[in-house]
Amino acid sequence: MVEEKKITLEKDISQSGNIKVHAKIIDDLSSGIYSSPASCIKELINNSFDADAKLVTIRIKPIQDIITIIDDGEGMNALEFDENFAWISKSNKRNKGLYSKSNRPLIGKIGIGFIAVNEICDELEIISTKKDESIKFTAKINFKEFREKNIEVDGGIIKGSYELINSDEDKNEHYTIIRLVGLKNTVRDLLNDRQYFSELAKKRNKDFALNYFKDMRDLLEHHYKTKLRTFKEDNAYIQFIIDLASYIPVEYIKEGPVESIKNKIIEEIKEMHTKFNFKVDLDGIFLKKPIFFPKREGVKFDLISFAEKIKINDEMIKFKGYFYAQNTTIFPRELNGVAIRIKNVPVAPRFGFDSSLLSYPTYTNQILRNWISGEVYIEEGLEAAMNIDRKSFRETHPHFLALQNYLHKLLAEEIFAKMTLGLYKWGKEERNKKKKENKNNNQKNILESSKVVFKEIEEDSNTEKLDLIKNTPLSISKQKDNSSVIYVDKKIKERYKKKDWDILENIFLIFESAYSESGGDIKKLKTLFYQKIDEWNSSKK
Repeated sequence: MVEEKKITLEKDISQSGNIKVHAKIIDDLSSGIYSSPASCIKELINNSFDADAKLVTIRIKPIQDIITIIDDGEGMNALEFDENFAWISKSNKRNKGLYSKSNRPLIGKIGIGFIAVNEICDELEIISTKKDESIKFTAKINFKEFREKNIEVDGGIIKGSYELINSDEDKNEHYTIIRLVGLKNTVRDLLNDRQYFSELAKKRNKDFALNYFKDMRDLLEHHYKTKLRTFKEDNAYIQFIIDLASYIPVEYIKEGPVESIKNKIIEEIKEMHTKFNFKVDLDGIFLKKPIFFPKREGVKFDLISFAEKIKINDEMIKFKGYFYAQNTTIFPRELNGVAIRIKNVPVAPRFGFDSSLLSYPTYTNQILRNWISGEVYIEEGLEAAMNIDRKSFRETHPHFLALQNYLHKLLAEEIFAKMTLGLYKWGKEERNKKKKENKNNNQKNILESSKVVFKEIEEDSNTEKLDLIKNTPLSISKQKDNSSVIYVDKKIKERYKKKDWDILENIFLIFESAYSESGGDIKKLKTLFYQKIDEWNSSKK
């Protein structure tokens, strides 16, 4: 058994302490809870949010093998670091309530966020000071030792050690600086993958435009302009930006999440984020939620919002949110589904959305379910149903089942039965209208007419009109105003299936037009007929 080392506030003396973890968490940590650099770094950013930071500044320098994260939050002293930060799976954040001093809902609960960076670097350095305390500390943690050491102590297991020193600081200062040093090779390669930036750098100035995208709106609009089907088509660094922005409580872009729509619930959600007053600067880009559905030609959309309370025995889940639907598949594909946000952070493996819609039956609405994207903000409850990895839920938990039942009913009765079905019918009408317009333009080209009018001839029509068609499917009558009237024998037309007539109608027109222009010359008729067929075929492309 190893004796526990005590940290003091004595200045200018190097001290050492232990990194400790409760035994129950060892298996989860060793298997690697955090699957990407973004999921690791977001834990540190969310710590800054809980510490009431207004600004987090992140600078990534893979060539120098370092990531620096600076915030202007409450900070901590050496005693608090040893008691909380250095104790894995132990968090005292909520001992004083569920909200920070500035009334932010506290994200941290489990106490494993710090261990995340072990996945991406070999060493962590932290410098912090609290406002009104004229002292700061600098601590260094060697993760190489952390990965190898495993010694039992009273109340937990030592998983490494750290070196700490206190020193003077202005008592009005308050900040935390974290440096991640010795980045793993895979992380360096990912963060150094700045294809977009390097392609647009000016040859005469290698330092020009490290950031091709001037802001998040620019980046998100780029996705729509290039018709990006999935974030995986982006380069690794941009994927990192999107992934990180998906999991931190930053604002939406000004026009997001849905452009040109005013909705009470969405406005309330946006106002909540504005009140947080929390900004994250990553390499010069202020991160925003990467959810944006802009107005686009030919795309019609609809939106439904909700705010509900569900009582479960003596407990309650309270939530609000919305579902957005459009008349075509959601792209990028990662935005398809629903994002369940607990303390404003989504519970999902990557990019924040659950494409299964909380296991909505896969055999139903297989096309229409690709048209929707939604967010649910949990205001009370459900947190106990969240698994330790924050990627999934315990699906037998009563809170999860209550939310699942509500959303599945909403999907079945409102979204699929009404909203997306209405969009489907609109799309079908628009396609038919466009098809009819194209067909009419083709026929005007075939006949070289300014206007084409169709008139069906019944058996009881007058003799003059019956003579016009003369036992042929249709006949062309050229008018003085350069329009054409097409008389169609309804009885002959009814012999054909509609889809066949749609094709044959144009062929009959081409034949009649060629026949009229040939003046009875069979050779000329043949030449004109095939020439007009080629012209018609070309006009459809």
